[in-house]
Formats: sequence, C-alpha cells, structure tokens
Amino acid sequence: MRARGSRGEDDPHPGAPLRGTPTLSRKETFAQFGFRDSVIKADSGRLNMVERTVGQLSLADSLVAGIGETMLDEVAATLDWGSIAVQLGSRGHAGPGSPSYPAVVLFRCLLLGIWHDLSDPMLEKAIVDRLSFRRFAGLSLHDKVPDHTTLWRCREELAADGVLERAFAEINRQLDARGLIVKRGTLIDASLVAAAARPPRKGHGGFGEAAGAASHDGDARWGRKGDKSVFGYKIHIGADQDHTIIRRVELTAASVTDTEPADDLICGDERAVYGDQAYYTHARHARLSKAGIKDRLMRRPNKHHPQLTARHKRRNRLIGRVRAAVERPFAVLKKHYGLSRLRFFTLARNRTHITLACCAYNLRRAFTVLAAT
Repeated sequence: MRARGSRGEDDPHPGAPLRGTPTLSRKETFAQFGFRDSVIKADSGRLNMVERTVGQLSLADSLVAGIGETMLDEVAATLDWGSIAVQLGSRGHAGPGSPSYPAVVLFRCLLLGIWHDLSDPMLEKAIVDRLSFRRFAGLSLHDKVPDHTTLWRCREELAADGVLERAFAEINRQLDARGLIVKRGTLIDASLVAAAARPPRKGHGGFGEAAGAASHDGDARWGRKGDKSVFGYKIHIGADQDHTIIRRVELTAASVTDTEPADDLICGDERAVYGDQAYYTHARHARLSKAGIKDRLMRRPNKHHPQLTARHKRRNRLIGRVRAAVERPFAVLKKHYGLSRLRFFTLARNRTHITLACCAYNLRRAFTVLAAT
C-alpha cells in the first residue's frame, strides 16, 4: 500500500437493521475479508513474508457470538470491503520478517480511531478490549492486535501515491451506486481549524507567511473568517445537497482564501452549485454556465454595484437556506471527531487525517440515511 467521536451524532436508531440493504450475519461480515494473500513461501532458500492471515473464526469466536453487537456491525455491512482492499493494495514486502497486516484491516482500525476520537496508543488498547472493535476491524479473538506504531506507519503509507484518495473515491462510488449521492446540487464551504502547535509568539509575525516562523508547525498560518482569527488550517469541502455526503475535500493553510480551491470542489456532474458570497466571481459564473451547471453562488456588492438590489438580496436568502446544510459535516468533524484542533504538525499529515475523517463521516452518514429509509 502506498498513505477521537461520539457514537450517535445523527443516528436515530443505531441498532436498527438497514432496510433496502442486504443484512449480513457476523460470519458473513467476517467473510468479506477473506485474506488469502497472506502467504509465506520459499523463494531461492529465502522466506518471502507477505501479509498475515486474520479474521479466521475459531471456537472462541463462536462462543461469544451475539455478545456485544453494536451499530458497528451494521456499518461494516454497508460497503464491499473487497473493493476498498483493491484500492489500498498490498503492504507485504519480499524478504524475511514478520508478515504485515492487510491494508484494509488497518484502514478500518483507523476509522474506529476517527469515530471514537482516539489517539493511536488509545486505539490499540480499545481494539484489545472491545469485541465490537475487533469484529469491525476483521480481527478474531486469537489475532494479535496491531500496535500503535503499525497504525502510525499505515497512516503514513496512505498518504503516498494517492492511495487514500482512491479509497475515498471508491467509498463514494459505492454510495453513489446505492443512490445516496443524488447530484441535485453541491454545497461548497470552508471552515478554519486550529493547528496542533501553539501560535507564534508575539513579535514573530502576525498574518501572512512570516507568521509560522516561530511555530513548531511550519505549514500553519494565520487566517481570518469574519471576526474570527485562527492559527492553523482551513478545511474546504464540496458536499452533496440531499444527504450531505462529502464528495470533495481539500486542506490548506488558513491564509488561503475560500475561493482559491473552489473549482476543485465542484464535481461537474451536479445540476447546481451553492456557495456563499466568498465564492462568486465572473469567471466561475462563466465556467458553470458553459458546463450547464446552475450558478447558485450568493452575490456580493462590488465597486460597480456597492448596494445589492432587492432581487439579489432575496436570491441570497433563498440560497442561504439551502447551503446551510453544509454545516452538518463540519459540526460532526469538529464536535464528534475531535477536529476542532488538528493532531499533527504538517500539512501532509493533517490532510491525510482529514481525508480519513471524511471517509468515516460518509460511511456513518450513509448508515444513518439507509437506516431512516
């Protein structure tokens, strides 16, 4: 392979089975893993360690069948994890040594860490302690739990060669196939989030590029939105209008304006794009019109038109009612997943963590929507 959360942020019936969704038993859920690429074979007198076999049910697993079943067992049945495993690839390397864990097992462990807002050492202990965590990760009772350094290395590997982005796209492809991405409109917005490092000391710069010079996080910058100033980063998302599934995500320094990455948040297959006044430009309006996408970006005064007309004011109010739903993903990420402050000290590592959080959000959101239908 080359890349902390409350249980019920929006789950009205966390234990309810999914209607319209094939219900998999616990054994069938485990069977999704089928990790038979865990091979140790002889090659010219040397051992080639690939990936270890995990998830094989034993007598001990059958004795605890049905104990501690939670919403995680239902969430596990929402996706075809085999397709995710293909996108993540293999972590095995030729040569002597202990076999590695399959990438999809570690990926699912990291999702647990996101949902429950756990650091890697705390996540390792939680998987050891909880049956539901083991089942979701695809680990049977006799499987050794990956330690926190293995989880850290997996996160680093996910950042390489666009692996995590492909896994995120595959999750969304499956959700789209289930009818959860309606494409009636895309809601775009950005939110400031504080860096893990302390802001630079007074006298080491204010806003702008020099601000990060005295901070342990050299990528973080000062940013302002309204009357709020934050030293850190800015999360940019494009979410589907109907179910607020996150389709596009980007992380930048806080000093980057909302409009700069906006075009990358537009998928091109939606019928309309909704955004606040920060996103409107004549050039973007022209591009949307040319693509046959309705411009639902709020208008703002300019030097030629210092006052908005009554029509534009009414239009902005109507757009505001629709685009307000984009606050849901940000609320979940910050309130339930611990992302009111980032955890790492570089843009690359924080971008990986944010993309993982978006995968976790989409999966939980899909479960909620399916459970309510």
